Amino acid sequence: MKVICYGDSNTYGYDGTDPYGGRLTEDARWPELLGRSLGCECLNCGLNGRRVPRFPRSIEADLRLLSRAREGDLIIIMLGTNDLLCGAGPEETADHMRHFLKKLREARPNCALLLTAPPPAVTDGEDLSPAFCELAGAYSEAAQELGICFADTTRWQIPTAGDGVHFSERGHRLFALKMGQTIHILMG
Repeated sequence: MKVICYGDSNTYGYDGTDPYGGRLTEDARWPELLGRSLGCECLNCGLNGRRVPRFPRSIEADLRLLSRAREGDLIIIMLGTNDLLCGAGPEETADHMRHFLKKLREARPNCALLLTAPPPAVTDGEDLSPAFCELAGAYSEAAQELGICFADTTRWQIPTAGDGVHFSERGHRLFALKMGQTIHILMG
């Protein structure tokens, strides 16, 4: 089995403590840590600033990226943070995600999909937990409607690097641990 982790800067491993926007090392990023703990190949398809694809061109580009998945592989999708931080509402973000997941399901019908609600963020002193929890509820409904697995990370209390958005190294370790446990429960 191969696991593909498709997400934003928290999947990519953006270093929130680096004023120049560096990247954490492979042994500190949750996708690579997850792969080691599961004993399988784990591809990090994170991209800084990525939002839920909503336009035909971005949907097609991301579907091409995810074409690396084979039958029996698992694709973990964790997006929505940048959407909420840029002013999109939870329902709007969930609608875009639902549309993208339908396209992904058509393109990769034999891959397992795990939709993951991102952990809450705090920016400029504003706790955005309510919006992230609302997004998690909407994602849960979308996952149930589409018959795919869902993980709610809003309660995982992932430590950030001090900027309120990006996981600290400790946060990446905790996220990988909890994601591994979730996969074992959901996938058997």
